[in-house]
Amino acid sequence: MIFDSEWLVEHLDGAPDLDTLADRLTDCGCLVELRERGDGAEKWDVEVTTNRPDAMNHRGLAREAAVATGATLLPLEFELEESDEDAAELAAVEIADDAACSRYVARVIRGVTVGESPEWMSRRLLNCGVRPINVVVDATNYVLLELGQPLHAFDLEKVRGRQIIVRPAVDGEKLTTLDGEERKLDPSVLVIADGEGVVALAGIMGGADSEIGNDTTDVLLESAHFDALSVRRTSRRLGMHTEASHRFERGTDPEMAAVACDRAAALIAELAGGRVCRGRIDICPRPWQARKMEFSIAALSAFAGLEIPAERVFEILSGLEFAPHVDGDVVQVRVPSYRVDIDRIPDLYEEVIRHVGYGAVPSELPILPTSPGRRNPNWELIDRARDAAVSAGLVEVMTWSFIDLETDELVATQPLCPGPSLPLDNPLAQTQAVMRRSLLPGLLAAANANFNQGQRSLGVFEQGRVFSLADQKPLERERIGVLLADEAGGREERFDRLKGIVDDLVARIGLPAVSWERGGSPWLDTGAGAELQTADGATIGLAGILSRELAELWDLRHEVAVAEIDLERATELPLPKFRPLHRHPPVVVDVTVEHSADLSYADLEGAVSDLASEWVEDLSLVVRYRDENTLAGVVRTTLRLVYRHADRSLTQEEVNDAHERLRRGLVERLGVALA
Repeated sequence: MIFDSEWLVEHLDGAPDLDTLADRLTDCGCLVELRERGDGAEKWDVEVTTNRPDAMNHRGLAREAAVATGATLLPLEFELEESDEDAAELAAVEIADDAACSRYVARVIRGVTVGESPEWMSRRLLNCGVRPINVVVDATNYVLLELGQPLHAFDLEKVRGRQIIVRPAVDGEKLTTLDGEERKLDPSVLVIADGEGVVALAGIMGGADSEIGNDTTDVLLESAHFDALSVRRTSRRLGMHTEASHRFERGTDPEMAAVACDRAAALIAELAGGRVCRGRIDICPRPWQARKMEFSIAALSAFAGLEIPAERVFEILSGLEFAPHVDGDVVQVRVPSYRVDIDRIPDLYEEVIRHVGYGAVPSELPILPTSPGRRNPNWELIDRARDAAVSAGLVEVMTWSFIDLETDELVATQPLCPGPSLPLDNPLAQTQAVMRRSLLPGLLAAANANFNQGQRSLGVFEQGRVFSLADQKPLERERIGVLLADEAGGREERFDRLKGIVDDLVARIGLPAVSWERGGSPWLDTGAGAELQTADGATIGLAGILSRELAELWDLRHEVAVAEIDLERATELPLPKFRPLHRHPPVVVDVTVEHSADLSYADLEGAVSDLASEWVEDLSLVVRYRDENTLAGVVRTTLRLVYRHADRSLTQEEVNDAHERLRRGLVERLGVALA
């Protein structure tokens, strides 16, 4: 957050030089990250944590600086002269939802002349990154930066019925905001309405129909306290983030609403020549109640690990306006209205310790009971999956865990879809509205991005979680996804490479034996897609060539092979075992069969495994060939078998006998022809 150093020092008596001031603020937790020369002053970029909205303004930061440096925080002084006209006779305010708005303060300024702001005000606004607009609007922004209270100025003549109503929007209502965008509203949105319709989004932005213009003469000034959660929901719902919503979302000071309204009214009257009408319109259905807390100085010292004198505790808390009362070892405080972050006794400890200085706290390792850790089995599973993918030559990518609604509806048609979707209550964007139920959308988006950057060949994988609902509770499942794309090579070559990678993954991860069954539609092309099924018929994965329709949807110019495997079905992971080197030579023999195209490789491989001798230690595919010049539908497949005995060398006669039994068995079981 940007601050003007001159403006900051203006609130202090006895302030040190800027270098010392910046160092002391950093030491007490308000990190001055950047200092650069501005117009007439330094511009400071100060990191203010989200739980400290009280320090997101010049006076709040000056309060911290006063305690940190020993300077004195000057009182806020300004002159406000009121005319004889009664503000309550010129405008009325009603709060219809006091849960979302606990206080609404308004003032009326008449006879203003709207023009440019004076140079000193414009300079300070620009130093803080705010563009000057006109003297009335600039005055509200000035007070926001000075006191931390968002304000809004209406043209009173444009407020129909001269009536302000704070209420939920009616379903279907619309408002064109100051940024020129038309917003469609619903009852979840808190609005400011006049006698006929919506004029502003509460705590976020005003409407274009009631904005201050060059012809404005009468101003209705708003200063309210809106519920942080209500503003945050509306801001996310409409995709709007403003200086006002930034403060309201983090919590504003309910007692500052009246002070800031008076301060802004005085500025407008001084700079725009107006008359402030008598009295504030102050509607407060839920007055702020001060909270009192107490703690022990001995407990504070034990918590900090060093002795902190009672006088120092009193000095710090007095400077922070906690109104402390020390009675022996007990300190009683009254939490200020602007300190929305103080909930527990340790919060009070922190206030004292950070101004004593974190450097004064001794650095000692805590003495804690320890217990031996144990490795989560899922970590082993994930490591094996990632190692297997890397060994296959794939590059790991990481994509968002969120997708849009339209893509999620496509995922619902996938045979591997885990269950009902899990939408987000407050998505950052509509493109990230639902937790993903598949890894493939992210991989396809990554492929598109790589192709657009000129990549011509791609082999990537992602290991991550997918999310769904089960019994109305979130369910997470570990998955691994693979994507292959290459300008060169044909469909069969691409599919075979994918199958090799998937088979290797399945084996190395420890998944139960799977069979490749035709399927995967509509995500995979008909005839080039498969579902991976276990012996009990459960689908644990899919693999194949992405369908043409989905390739066009993701704007992919090249044919893409994809696979996704559910890792949750992994059996007990096999531990690596030592295997001694073979002492006896292998005998390698091929078998070639001719069969119809209807016979799948999985069925052929299964039959060979069943019929083969116990001496067969390895089975692999050499070639699967279909000659277009031969009879239609005839496929020639060559398999390679490796025979080996663990304790002795096999004779050629033993191998020939075993191999012949296998050949005859294939003919009898499958009806194949031997080649």
